[in-house]
Amino acid sequence: MKDILEIHILEPVDSYQVVEFVGEFDKFGLSSVKPKLESFLKTFSLDVLVLDFTGLKFINSEGIGLLFEIHTHLAKANKKLAVVGSAAHVKDVFETVGMSEVIPMYGKLADFVKSNNA
Repeated sequence: MKDILEIHILEPVDSYQVVEFVGEFDKFGLSSVKPKLESFLKTFSLDVLVLDFTGLKFINSEGIGLLFEIHTHLAKANKKLAVVGSAAHVKDVFETVGMSEVIPMYGKLADFVKSNNA
């Protein structure tokens, strides 16, 4: 059976690294990617982790909870988290729970790059 959620860790670029999410970020998706994400975070040493949600179809409270955990982990290490490419319904969830006030959101990766190089 194929995982309901996949992550693709891309090569670092300058001071940031992108992790692409594809699928549904719910209880089952979370269990399929959490070990890989936790392992990756232990060695993450750049300034910004960018989560690309272009391929994300759905996120629930468990997915949101993990994102807050990632944000907290990075903030303790003086690092930042950003999100790019959220579909309208995913963006609505972020705004409803106040996540968009804590984690910067960008329409596309190019918007993030432009904003951080200005």
